[in-house]
Amino acid sequence: MDPEIQSEDGFAPKFEALWGALGAVVAAYVGSTSFLLAWIALSHETTHAGTLSVGDLVSSSLGTWLGFLGGAVLASRIRGTGSIRRDYSFALRPLVDLPVGIVAGLALQIIILPAIYLPLRPLIPDLQKKLSGPANYITSAGHGSSMVVVGLVLVVCAPLVEEVFFRGLLLQSISYRLRNLRQRTNTILTVLLSAIGFGIAHAEPLQLLGLTAVGVVLASLRIRFGRLGPGIVTHATFNFITFVSLYHR
Repeated sequence: MDPEIQSEDGFAPKFEALWGALGAVVAAYVGSTSFLLAWIALSHETTHAGTLSVGDLVSSSLGTWLGFLGGAVLASRIRGTGSIRRDYSFALRPLVDLPVGIVAGLALQIIILPAIYLPLRPLIPDLQKKLSGPANYITSAGHGSSMVVVGLVLVVCAPLVEEVFFRGLLLQSISYRLRNLRQRTNTILTVLLSAIGFGIAHAEPLQLLGLTAVGVVLASLRIRFGRLGPGIVTHATFNFITFVSLYHR
């Protein structure tokens, strides 16, 4: 990592590109659908309702990541320095970020999300099964050795791309747009708005509450530590626990 980036402390947004972030979300959805349809056409693969192949997962993920990363890179080149590391503080301090991220990821899975959904259990039959539905759908793509690919998508690639976009471009843009507010008000609104955006972008109504809570934790870590490292590790830990639990189930 760049020494200059590793030495940064605190959160100081450098530019605003909310329209670019919105365009990146649209591009991500279009790219996901386009790449998936192209893969199906080229592979002559027959899809079935409720199932997903590794090819489906990888192709749709590539389209999504291209939209998110493309938006972040373009905004960096137009508004920033052209360096994702500098503009979004893409840095990792292993001695701090690994323990912080692992503990935060475990806390989200074991304590925070179960507590959030506890009041809804009597109201929604088979709540846990419904909450696990999207993740079950994704992990259904893997069988045997192909689970390694699914694991890489969920635990490595998705956290990296999503943190650069949501806690990099989106969070920074919101904070910069609200820069004239008092610092505390700016921080609270930035965390909440970026977290809600993170939840909505996943397009899972039942999971929206939990995803927003995850977004609050990730945004808070980004602002508290002034870099993406803790959030990346937290995100990866969270997804790893989900992946392992569903794989064994």
